Amino acid sequence: MGGAYANLWCNYEALADISKAIEYHTMCLAISKEVGDRAEEGKAYGNLGNAYRSLGNAYRSLGNASKAIEYHTQDLAVAKEVGDRKGLGRAYANLGDCHTLVNEYDKLMVYHAEHAIATELGIPHLQLQAAAGMGVALALQVRSV
Repeated sequence: MGGAYANLWCNYEALADISKAIEYHTMCLAISKEVGDRAEEGKAYGNLGNAYRSLGNAYRSLGNASKAIEYHTQDLAVAKEVGDRKGLGRAYANLGDCHTLVNEYDKLMVYHAEHAIATELGIPHLQLQAAAGMGVALALQVRSV
């Protein structure tokens, strides 16, 4: 059932119907909590965060960006709890993107944690993404001063 909802939210996201995607992400979250699947719960939090970040980008809404940060922070907490290193990297990257959206440049060094995890896991494309994120974070931080 959770997989079916996941497929539905993918389709609604592809159609840019973010509100409907959020509805299905929320159902996936409820099911993962109900069955006690913490790893899937973390992914659901991350997916909700990404959906709200999309809304924040589309409408320049700080409320949606704040909600995205809230969900990605929950994803990070679950990833830490279950020892999901890839999940940690994913959550750090998403948090970095959200903090960029709301101009919180002092919090962008989360990319450093993402880079360390990507290096540890030997995932070159994530290392590159994190290094680029660190560069952007530093440039924006200097620019804002």
